[in-house]
Amino acid sequence: MPTSTAQKNLIPSNVTDRLHMGHGLNNTIQDILIRWKRMQGFNCLWLPGTDHAGIATQMMVEKALHKDGITRKELGREQFFQKCVEWKEKNGGIIIEQLKRLGASCDWTREAYTMSAPLSRAVRKIFVDLFNDGLIYRGERLVNWDPALETAISDDELETREIKGHLWCVRYPLQDSEEFIVIATTRPETMFADMAVAVHPDDERYQHLIGKNILLPLANRVIPIISDTYVKREFGTGCVKISPAHDFNDFEIAVRHKLPFLNVFDEKAHLNAACPPAFVGLERFEARKKVVAALEKEDRIEKIETHQHAVPYSDRSKVSIEPRLSKQWYVRMKTLAEPALAYGRQAEVRFFPDLWKKTYFHWLENIQDWCISRQLWWGHQIPIWYCQDCQAVSTGIEDPNHCSKCKSIHLKQDEDVLDTWFSSWLWPLSPFGWPDETEELKKFFPSAVLVTGPDIIFLWVARMIMLAHYTRQQPAFKDVYFNSVICDKQGRKFSKTLGNGIDPLVIIEKYGADATRFTCISLAPLGGRVRMEPEDFTNGYRFVNKLWNASRFLKQKWSDKKTIRDFAVEELSLPNKWLLNALHDVTRKVNEGLEKYLIHEACRDLYHFIWHSFCDWGLETAKIDFEAKDGEQTLATLLYVFEGLLRLASPFMPFVSEEIWQELPRSKHWDRPQTLIIAEFPKPEKIPQFAQAAEQWERLRAIVSGIRSIRTQAGISPKEKLDVYIKCSDEMAHLVQTSEHWLAKLAQAKAIHASPTQNAVRQSLTATGKEWSLYVPVGDLMDIEKEKLRLAKEIQRIQKIISSLDKKLKDPTFVGRAPAEVVASTQEQLDNLHSQEKALEENLLSLS
Repeated sequence: MPTSTAQKNLIPSNVTDRLHMGHGLNNTIQDILIRWKRMQGFNCLWLPGTDHAGIATQMMVEKALHKDGITRKELGREQFFQKCVEWKEKNGGIIIEQLKRLGASCDWTREAYTMSAPLSRAVRKIFVDLFNDGLIYRGERLVNWDPALETAISDDELETREIKGHLWCVRYPLQDSEEFIVIATTRPETMFADMAVAVHPDDERYQHLIGKNILLPLANRVIPIISDTYVKREFGTGCVKISPAHDFNDFEIAVRHKLPFLNVFDEKAHLNAACPPAFVGLERFEARKKVVAALEKEDRIEKIETHQHAVPYSDRSKVSIEPRLSKQWYVRMKTLAEPALAYGRQAEVRFFPDLWKKTYFHWLENIQDWCISRQLWWGHQIPIWYCQDCQAVSTGIEDPNHCSKCKSIHLKQDEDVLDTWFSSWLWPLSPFGWPDETEELKKFFPSAVLVTGPDIIFLWVARMIMLAHYTRQQPAFKDVYFNSVICDKQGRKFSKTLGNGIDPLVIIEKYGADATRFTCISLAPLGGRVRMEPEDFTNGYRFVNKLWNASRFLKQKWSDKKTIRDFAVEELSLPNKWLLNALHDVTRKVNEGLEKYLIHEACRDLYHFIWHSFCDWGLETAKIDFEAKDGEQTLATLLYVFEGLLRLASPFMPFVSEEIWQELPRSKHWDRPQTLIIAEFPKPEKIPQFAQAAEQWERLRAIVSGIRSIRTQAGISPKEKLDVYIKCSDEMAHLVQTSEHWLAKLAQAKAIHASPTQNAVRQSLTATGKEWSLYVPVGDLMDIEKEKLRLAKEIQRIQKIISSLDKKLKDPTFVGRAPAEVVASTQEQLDNLHSQEKALEENLLSLS
C-alpha cells in the first residue's frame, strides 16, 4: 500500500467557536481530500485540534464572573486560570462535535490542544530557542490596544468601520507671536500627547513657519513645527498634530525627527496624570467633549466639519482600539521571512489559487516584527523571569530558580501571556511530539496540503512556514489551498454584526449533512467569493434524493435475484457501452479535478454524470430493456456503474453513499470491502472504455433530444405518439434502424423513418444536427398559423439583437478598448443567435 505524508491540517479551532458556514466549507474541502487519498490507498492523517483562544476565552469567563458580581482581579490569577480551564472543559469541544455531524473524518483519537502539557512544552522550547538566538526581544512600541480588555491585540482581531465623525480645526498659537496655525484633527482628546505640528516641506503656506515653536493649547507646553512629506497638503488645513504615542503614522514621523513620546492614556483609555488636572481620569470620549468645550471657551476652534473616516474596532470587545505605546515582547521577523520567501519563489510551497502568492510575497517583503505578548491571564505565560536585584532577565526550558547573571533567587515571572498564534504556528510540529524526534514527526512532516482561508495567510500560513524552516529546514507543507469566502446574495461577507450568516447545523437539520456538503462545494470555486443563501441547499437535497431514488429503483431489480451475473463485454448493448464509457470519463475528470484542487469542478462533473448520464439516460434506457425482459446484461452493467459512482461520490456525500453501499449485492468486477470509506477509489484505466460506441450513442441521444425539443416547443403531450422523419447518411440511417426500439421509447415516437433521400415534410417542425435533419409532422397537433406568427415574431426579435451585436463588433472603439474576453463573449453570443435564427427560419419554412 502506498504511503504519503498527506496530512490535511485542520486549523486548531478556537475553543469558543461554534460551527459556521466558513467552517462548513473549509472542513468539507479537507474531508473530501482526505477521504479521496485514503481511498487511493495512501497512509493519511487528518489531525484535529483546538487552540485555547486566549482573548475569546478570557472574555467569556469574565462575562460569567461579572454575572456573579466578581472580577478576575478579585479572584486572583491562579483561581481565574482554573476557571478558564473549567470553562474550556465544559465548552471547548462543542465545535468538534459539530464537525463530526458534518462528517469530518479526522483521526479523533489524536485530537490535540494547544494548552495541553506536550504542546505547552513545545511552546516553551521554541520561545527559549528564539530568545537565545536573539530573535525574541522586549521593546517599547505602538500596539493595537483594546481598552475594554486591557490588552494588545493583533491585526486579525480588528474590524474597520466607516464612522461619521467630525474634523475639528483648532488654532495653535505660535510662541511669542500673535500668529497661529490651524491643525485639523479627528481626535482632539489626544492633543495633550502632541510633540510637534507637521507641515509638508513644499507647502508654500507654511514654509516660513518651519522650525518655529507653538504653544500647545490647554497644556501651555512648547512644541516645534516640523516638515515631513507624509503630510497631505490637500487634507484639512495641511497641518497635522503629531502624537507619537497615540498614532502609528505619528510614531514613524517621531522616529524620523527624534521627537519624544508622551502617553496620555491609561490601560482603560482614561486620561492620565500627564494631562492637565481638569482632564485627568476622564474616559476618552468624555474627555473629547470636555477638550472641545475648553477650546471653544478659549476661542481656539476655527471650524468643525462633518467627516467620515475608517476607525478600527476590536472584533472581541466591539470598542474602538487605541494605538498605545507600551513595552511588549516581539519576534524579529526579517530573518525568519527570507527562507519562507525562497520556498514560495522556488515553488516548494505552492498556492491554490496562485494569485495569493503575490499577497504572500508582499507581506514577507515588507514584514514587521511580531508583537507576541498579551496582557491576559489565560494562555501560555511568557517564560521570562526578572531579577528583582539586578533587573537581568532569565529563561529556560524549566523554570529558573536563580538569576542567570547575579544568581539571586529573587525572581518574578513576566505577567503577560503569549499571543494564541504563537502556539498555533507550531501546529505542523507540536502535535507530533516535537521537540522530540518521534516516528510520527518523521512520517507526517511536512504535510501534503493545508486548507485554510486567505484572511490568515500572514497570521498563520506564513508563520508556520517560517517556523518549520527555523526548526527543521523544511517548509511546513507542500500545497496551500485557500477556500472561498462565503457571502450573502448582496456580496457581503457573513458576519455576526450584519446577522446575515447561515448556520450549518440548521441546514444539516433540514437538508442533511450530504446536501450541506455538496451544495457548499458546488457553489465554491477555488478562491474568490461565493454568494449563498439557505434556499441554495435545496439543490443539494434534490441531488441526494435523486441518488437515493436511483438506488431504490435498482434494489427492486436485484432484490428478487439470487445471483447477479457479471456483464460480458462482447454482449454489451450500445447504450450500456456508452454508460461504461461515461463512467470512465467522469472517473478521469474527478481524479484530475481533485489532483489540481479544482474540487468544485470535480463536484460538478460528478453531479452531471449521476443526474444526467446515469439517472436520466442510463436508467431510462435500462427500463426499456427490463420491459423487454432482456435486462440481465443491463442490470449487471448498471450495478457495476452504480458501484463506481458510489465510490466517486463517497468523499463528497459520505453518509448516503455508505448507507446505499451496505445493501449492494456482491460483484466480481469490483473488489468490495465491507465499508465504502476504505474501498478503492476508481481509476479510469481499470474501467472499460468504448469510445466508438459512445460516440454513436451520443449521435442517437442528440436525435432524441431534438425530438423532445420539438415536442416541448409545440406543447405536445408526452402521451402523443409522433412520426419522425430523418434525412441522414446511410451509416446514420443504419444506426437509427438498429437502435429504433430505444429511440422510439425515449422519444415517444410512433415510427422513425431514416433515409438519405428523405425530403422535408409539410407542416412539420424540424431540428438539425451535425449530420442529420429531422421532421415531425404537427399539422393535426397544433394551431399552425398561430405557431407561424410566434416564430415570425421571435425571428424579428432575434434579428434586432443580432443587428445590435453586429454593429457593436464592427465598432473599432469597442473592439479596441473592451477586454479581449468581453469581445470574445460578444462574438460567441452573436454566433449562438445566428444559429437560433437559422433554426427558427427552418421551422417557419417547414410549417408552410
